[in-house]
Amino acid sequence: MNFPATILPAPVQPLDSTCEHTARDVLWSLLRVAADPMSIGDIVRRSGFDPVVVTRWLRKWRSSGLLVHVGRQCEISMNGFARRYEIAPEDVPIKPLGQRFTPANMRQRIWTAVRVLKVFELPMLVLAAETNTYSALKYLGELVRAGYLERIDPPGAPHRKYRIVLDTGPHHPSVSRVVIDGRPYTRIIDHNNSAQLHLALGPRGRPPGGTRPAACASASPFFDRKD
Repeated sequence: MNFPATILPAPVQPLDSTCEHTARDVLWSLLRVAADPMSIGDIVRRSGFDPVVVTRWLRKWRSSGLLVHVGRQCEISMNGFARRYEIAPEDVPIKPLGQRFTPANMRQRIWTAVRVLKVFELPMLVLAAETNTYSALKYLGELVRAGYLERIDPPGAPHRKYRIVLDTGPHHPSVSRVVIDGRPYTRIIDHNNSAQLHLALGPRGRPPGGTRPAACASASPFFDRKD
């Protein structure tokens, strides 16, 4: 007896990222039929689109209440109301994100997203943490200087790319400015292990050098740990 062969669903083929309407339809169908919540990385890989195109549509639908974040794993799911639409609704209003969070709360959301994504480009992090580009860049820069993250994007890449190299726990490292012996420093306090790291600032209160520090340790005059 000959049994019929198992028919597997055809994979979504990579499409031209400039075709916004095609991207909208593919991403909407992908989310609508998904049985389980998906991470942003999964959506990017399964759709084949550029991360910028994916995050643009996810941000739009998320800010309009059509998508929801599930738990603390930065996974995305379509709600029951949105699933009624076979195609994405037109003229979806967009609400500004990142305005209703305090700075500390925003840093916690960024840190949580960093720990979940592990390797990520800036647009993906901005969407996952529900923050804005300026706040994300500022905090990520401090984490790079302190040795928690490293930038891995090649020169000329369209977006900054990061990788977490030091994950000490769920609580975000706090950032403050202090003056010690007449010199300004950025103080990083890690509430997961009670460690403190002081990073020297330039004469105008800015980190010395460019955006890619050669070595985080050389920028730190001392490292304190509370017993």
